[in-house]
Amino acid sequence: MRKSILIIIGTLLVSALHAQRAHDTFSLYFDLGISKLNNKAVKKIDLLIYNDRIITGSQLMIIGYTDYLGSEGYNKKLSIQRAQNVKDYLVKYGINAEDIKVCEGKGKINRNVTPDHGGYPTDRKVDIVVNNKIKRNESDGKLVDSKKPKKPIVFAGSPAIEDIKKLKPGSIIKLQNVYFPPDRHVIKQESINTLEKLFKVLKENPGIKISIEGHVCCISPDADDAWDIDTHEATLSLNRAREIYNYLITKGIDRQRLLYTGFGKKHPIVINEQTEEDAEKNRRVEVRIIANQ
Repeated sequence: MRKSILIIIGTLLVSALHAQRAHDTFSLYFDLGISKLNNKAVKKIDLLIYNDRIITGSQLMIIGYTDYLGSEGYNKKLSIQRAQNVKDYLVKYGINAEDIKVCEGKGKINRNVTPDHGGYPTDRKVDIVVNNKIKRNESDGKLVDSKKPKKPIVFAGSPAIEDIKKLKPGSIIKLQNVYFPPDRHVIKQESINTLEKLFKVLKENPGIKISIEGHVCCISPDADDAWDIDTHEATLSLNRAREIYNYLITKGIDRQRLLYTGFGKKHPIVINEQTEEDAEKNRRVEVRIIANQ
């Protein structure tokens, strides 16, 4: 009898572990009374997609919440708006809307504690629940991913721009020969040839959507970004990506086909920079394919 009970408990524990592996929950936090994503929430989504924590083919649930401040009707509406804004951002980034199985707002989070006058900031959130479609292998019973995240394909060299039309979503191309003055986001004239090639490919292939992603060197990995002496803000990688984004829009590319973001030094090619060559590898702008129809 005791042995049977232990077996049942063991089975339940294994099932619980499997359930944990199959689902990941990521929380995005919002400002008081605001449904729009703040910069921290946007950066978190960008990193989740960059690191393949959210991938095309995964089933998603997006659930919005509020704290107790405000009326029931107000909180319900606000939580729905927050969830919808997260969904809209994911779809804009290339996540298939059909993969988002639930998008709803629950209103306030009920707590069995004395209300705090200012509300609870951790209750002003949206949870993204990701089902990575983990299932059992019929032959040996092991858990396997039916949709494993694939590492991006990185193409080096200027001819790679012409390869964009052949690439699948998630692929990355490093923009070669794109230069900026030190600590500035202004595009140097030597970069125009590469940017013109990028513009031409996008113009000839209207089904392609891209994300322009800036990276910098020579700062702590814990720092958000490098200092931009033009704007007097620590947003250098973001500003460089945005400069290319603006260049393409000025040339006539629909802004709905373009995204931009800056990752600072969160994704270095060389972790411990020892030489200028190491720094140059980390100091880059990449193009990620979001859609290629």
